Amino acid sequence: MIMRKYLSFFFLFILLSLDNARAEKADSQQPMRISAESQDYDGVKKITTYTGSVHVVKGTLIINAHRVDITQDAAGRQYATLYNSPGTLVNYRQKRDGGPNLWAQGEAERIEYNDSLEVVKLYSKAKLTLLEGNKPTHESAGTFISYDSRADFISVTNTLAGVSSPGAGFTNAVIYPKPEGGHE
Repeated sequence: MIMRKYLSFFFLFILLSLDNARAEKADSQQPMRISAESQDYDGVKKITTYTGSVHVVKGTLIINAHRVDITQDAAGRQYATLYNSPGTLVNYRQKRDGGPNLWAQGEAERIEYNDSLEVVKLYSKAKLTLLEGNKPTHESAGTFISYDSRADFISVTNTLAGVSSPGAGFTNAVIYPKPEGGHE
């Protein structure tokens, strides 16, 4: 009975701490700007590959990687797969709706970004941090993280397949207390 109450309070706390975790709504209407050392476009497959110090900006979304493959479907929706260079991680940062200084930032060996759904998937050595200003409010780490900013939903698993498997390792989280008074 005590354990159930503890778990109920724990899950309620997680839900409250993830409140306002949605990405900036205006970002979906912004152009995607990419700088890189080189780019190749395959018009038949509708894939553009950018390599070398890739810097992607779409509104408040900023992603840095070694290589990015961007695929565009017939409806014009864009899907990006970003890769690291050896010894580094792909990283991203994006403003969240719900306050003047709320952010989400993450890193992984590979990141996939779905432009139309505003879903970020982080693969291998994945870490996601929610921030108020520069202060973290929540951190998650695992083998795979899916962050759906529109639905305000984070899923962390211990396998690259996006499902947890017994004995495959652990996911980790740090939930920070809110500052007294609810503000910084």
